[in-house]
Amino acid sequence: MKLIGENSLSTVINKLLIIGFAVQVMYLGYLIFGFIISYINRNTASSYFAETFKIGNFEDEVKKVNSESLDFQFKMPFSDSVTTGDYSLFALTSIIFFLGFYCLFTLYLFKIFKGMSTDIIFNKKVIVDLKRFGLLNLLFIPFYCILLFFIDKSLFHIDPIFILLHFSIGVVILFIIEFFKKGFELQTQNDLTI
Repeated sequence: MKLIGENSLSTVINKLLIIGFAVQVMYLGYLIFGFIISYINRNTASSYFAETFKIGNFEDEVKKVNSESLDFQFKMPFSDSVTTGDYSLFALTSIIFFLGFYCLFTLYLFKIFKGMSTDIIFNKKVIVDLKRFGLLNLLFIPFYCILLFFIDKSLFHIDPIFILLHFSIGVVILFIIEFFKKGFELQTQNDLTI
């Protein structure tokens, strides 16, 4: 099986990435919906989807320092799994930020592999998508640091490997963009001479 072009490995990866993107968007939407329903239930004494979206003080192995802090437990559809965490604005913000970022991450990977699934891979659309993907990775770093600083009130919890990973991806993508630009120029010159 060939790597790029029609009916290639890039086509298979392209299909898997669009499925992964759809699942991530549904998961993000489900969690936001759960926070909204939980907020309505808590502030209006309603009980919409009370068995699916729960908030309260659930007994964990570690006793909470603040007895007034709440946790959330959202049952995942079609399974017995549960997503749990602190029921706070910071938790909601970090969920939206991280899942939103990885939704965009997967979307741009999908677009890049979709462009590589055609016979002409050196085209402006792939170059633009690569540029956006590289910038997304580079811009993630300051937003990640700012968000974690406001959540933890400290910079000590920022994972340097995580930052290095996205910085490396961004820089490598910027180099790949230059190769694609050269390939596009050569392909355009070749098409003009024919």
